[in-house]
Amino acid sequence: MSTELWWEHAPSIQSARRICLIFCATAIFCVALRCAGQRIVAAKRSHGLNVSLETRSGNIGAKDEYCVLFSKTDSGELTQIESVALEIAQQVGKVRESARKIPLSQDSQGRYCQEVDLGKQYDHPASYYFAIHYSDSSKKKRKCQFFLTLE
Repeated sequence: MSTELWWEHAPSIQSARRICLIFCATAIFCVALRCAGQRIVAAKRSHGLNVSLETRSGNIGAKDEYCVLFSKTDSGELTQIESVALEIAQQVGKVRESARKIPLSQDSQGRYCQEVDLGKQYDHPASYYFAIHYSDSSKKKRKCQFFLTLE
């Protein structure tokens, strides 16, 4: 291969390397999620992190193990977070019930879980506010919120 031809294909080689790197990082992240036996219910980007709420069934369940995963948005690797808690409040009509704050225990790097009982559902389908409270690497308190429905 001549040097002229090599320089013509250099950008495509570099982009192929980038695509491979992105694919490998995505595959590692997906394998980590599969190994946990959980399914993502909701996910959101928050302050440079991907925050994912998961359950065993992949749906909001009245009694289920709820897990929260924190991964970096740039690399996809799971990251260490402090003071993780899940706050849950049921919406009944126009009234938001009082919230319960449940501390989550660390299951593995960047993964925090706890068995949760949502209690009695007054409406069908029942609607819930889920707020994930955590402290980031700079010790700043953060919150990520979801509004989900239990059918």
